[in-house]
Formats: sequence, structure tokens, C-alpha cells
Amino acid sequence: MLFSFLGLAAVLATCGIGFRWGGFDERLASFAFVVATSLSWLAPTNYLHTETIVLLIDFALLTCLIMLALRSDRFWPMWAAAFQLVGTTVHFASMTETGNFAWAYAIGLIFWSYPVLVALGLGTWFEGRHRPRGAAS
Repeated sequence: MLFSFLGLAAVLATCGIGFRWGGFDERLASFAFVVATSLSWLAPTNYLHTETIVLLIDFALLTCLIMLALRSDRFWPMWAAAFQLVGTTVHFASMTETGNFAWAYAIGLIFWSYPVLVALGLGTWFEGRHRPRGAAS
């Protein structure tokens, strides 16, 4: 339970930074991350089988990040979409497993969410470091 709250704190801190210091792309991605995280927390999960609701949430976030990467002039949405794609494929890998894989499935989903957040955080930093203090886009 402690790690769940630490993960939530990481999402909220990164998205808060994206909202505060990011441009339009960072704010849009931050909003998408907060919505996806909130919906994922509300979904009942036990990871004993493929979590269809979480798969749909992750696929929606992947779609949002791909659309953002296609229209953005920044590098980080492409990295975030790539990391989200790997995280989404964990769901499909779980469909082929027949043994006790709940821990691997859960760790795979959790692990790949952090590089997506790192991409947003670095993207916000690179976006905001050249902007004058107090200026908003």
C-alpha cells in the first residue's frame, strides 16, 4: 500500500510540474495522465487475469500520446508514447500466460509507467527552461 501512495505521489508531482511549468503539450499530457491514473485506481484489479478495464485505459492513454507525438514539435511525446506502448503490450503478453503470473503482470504494468512520467518530467524541464520566469504559454 505504501508503494501505491508513492506511485500516486510521483504521478501528482510530475503532472503538477507539467501543469505549472509546461506548455500546451505538457499540460495536455498531464491531464491525460491524471485521468488515466484516476480511472486505473477506480478499476478493481487482482492481476490474476488480463485486466480489460486497465487495458482500455492504457490504450486510451497510448492513443492520446501517439496523437500528441504526431502533432508536437517536441521530442518527449515520442518517448512517452513508446514507453506507454511497451506498457500496453504487457497486457497482451498476459493473455498468453496460463500460470501464476500476477506478480509479473503487476510489476510489468507498474514498471513501465515510470519511464512515461520521466519523459513528461524531462519534457517539461526542457520546455520551461528557456521560457522567461512567470511567462505562460
